[in-house]
Amino acid sequence: MNALLKLKRYMRPYKLEISVGILTVVLPVLMELLIPRLLQAVIDDGIRLQDMDAISQGAFFMILAAMVSAVATLGQGLMRARLSQGIAFDMRNDLFQHIEGLPFATLDQLRTGGLMTRISSDVDTIRMFSSNGLALLLRALLMIFGSLLLVLIANGQLALIMIVCLMIAGVLIWLFMATSSPLFQVVQRKLAALNTAIQENLSGTALVKAFVREDYEIQRFEDRNMDYMQNNIRVGRILTLVMPLLTVITNLGLVAVIWFGGIDVVNGQFSVGELVAFTNYLMIGMAPVLLLGNMVTAASRAEASSVRVLQVFNTPIQSRGGEDAYQPDDMQGHVVFENVSFQYNSGGEDNRDVSDNLDDASQDQRGNVLNDVSFEASAGQRVALLGVTGAGKTTLVNLISRFYDATSGKVLVDGVDVHDWDPEALRSQIGVIMQQPLLFSGTVHENIAYGRPDASLDEVMAAAKAAQAHDFVMAMSEQYDSMIESRGMNLSGGQKQRIAIARALLVKPRILILDDSTSAVDVETEIKIQEALDVLMKHSTSFIIAQRINSVLNADNILILDQGRIVASGNHSQLLQSSPIYQDIYRSQFGIDPDEPITDTVQDLEQTRHE
Repeated sequence: MNALLKLKRYMRPYKLEISVGILTVVLPVLMELLIPRLLQAVIDDGIRLQDMDAISQGAFFMILAAMVSAVATLGQGLMRARLSQGIAFDMRNDLFQHIEGLPFATLDQLRTGGLMTRISSDVDTIRMFSSNGLALLLRALLMIFGSLLLVLIANGQLALIMIVCLMIAGVLIWLFMATSSPLFQVVQRKLAALNTAIQENLSGTALVKAFVREDYEIQRFEDRNMDYMQNNIRVGRILTLVMPLLTVITNLGLVAVIWFGGIDVVNGQFSVGELVAFTNYLMIGMAPVLLLGNMVTAASRAEASSVRVLQVFNTPIQSRGGEDAYQPDDMQGHVVFENVSFQYNSGGEDNRDVSDNLDDASQDQRGNVLNDVSFEASAGQRVALLGVTGAGKTTLVNLISRFYDATSGKVLVDGVDVHDWDPEALRSQIGVIMQQPLLFSGTVHENIAYGRPDASLDEVMAAAKAAQAHDFVMAMSEQYDSMIESRGMNLSGGQKQRIAIARALLVKPRILILDDSTSAVDVETEIKIQEALDVLMKHSTSFIIAQRINSVLNADNILILDQGRIVASGNHSQLLQSSPIYQDIYRSQFGIDPDEPITDTVQDLEQTRHE
């Protein structure tokens, strides 16, 4: 229960609910412990002596005790709901806030499915235990020790039977918890893997259908579902063994009490009413033991979920640099890489059997994605990155925003190591347009103004016009108030890309990162976007990842990456003369024979782009 105890801080804001909840648990227990004594009085003083007043008086107090118990139980339910829902609310908020601060490398390891399981299923498991389990535990302990105390006062010999039964039941429950808690952690891990498979499949539905891989994905899901089911069955087997044993122990104790108590009644040492009260106390004391079997199951699940939640909380968030972090009023956009190498961390609990799908995952023998990369981009300069898939292009630009931290070397922005920048101050000046643009559920206006929620409609429209998005937005039913579905499912690839570009343009970044951001638009739209970028971003440092040479003609510096290294750099004309790799790319894209000399200039290609 160590992990659960570490989360007890979430109960502190709810002292009133806990206090009232304890009271509403104690009252019904006291009433239930009182009823056997009242029943004893009805039997011995009323029925045996045929005294109707004693019977009526006992019945009245028994009804009154039942009513008090019912009212208290009702209040208990209300307090439990407020307490458990409040704990879950606070925990989910804190988890989400913590996840938002985690480094990309950690998010890669935990995976979306694993995080979703923690923030939903695991928190809900803890909520249910805080609602039902804690109240049940307190009730069970009060009933066990209260009935045991009353039995000890009445008859020490019969109380010994109850003590032995409770000790045996306690050992069984301890063994069950020690065995089941690790198994429940495995069950939750398998559930996370199942959720990951669902999330990946739903996100890649088009790809699955395009490659006719439905049968493979169905089989993959069935395998993980079977794994999840089999682990649940293992836990179920233990549970089905414990509960019958507890029932047998309770019934044997009841038989023993009736046997020895009956002898005392025959010998005149015990009244019938006392024996009835004693058997009731035995049932009151042992019934919670049976309930504790269910409570232990809930506690084991909650402990396993608490371990997984604490794994997230104990994962350090990305350092903000403290009060001394660099937070300038403005950024110039001067970027320098000094002997930078980088490798992705591997492993992680929730991707043990999930293949690593990081882009740019080409690694050398040491596992490096980038190797000893050095270059300088002056403020306002346009830098292009070319290379085959997996060469390290996306990884390189991710280091500028400090989405990942370099394994060795330094990344400097305006002469300051990115580690010394305040992450928010750094990223607020960087506009990123991903290769696969992500749009959120909401209006067109909200998506474009995502980085500047206070932007006016005129500013949003200006950014949309610059990104060549205004015309198709105005053709939508509600124009800038039109709703965009989750992940932009009601927009074409080119439309999503242009909305993403408008979103980046609106924040007027000092550094602009375009990760193959025109790949989803046609040539004509690409030319218009490039022209808009040429005008609007001339005062920004731009990093352009592209597959087509047409997209990088006007770059001040083109970096050719191969296996994580910069193998050539220069502008278009320089690389045509000096870089065999660039020449090969050029020939393949423009259909030039390998033996044919290259004579085209930037002006020739510009004319070709516009034709």
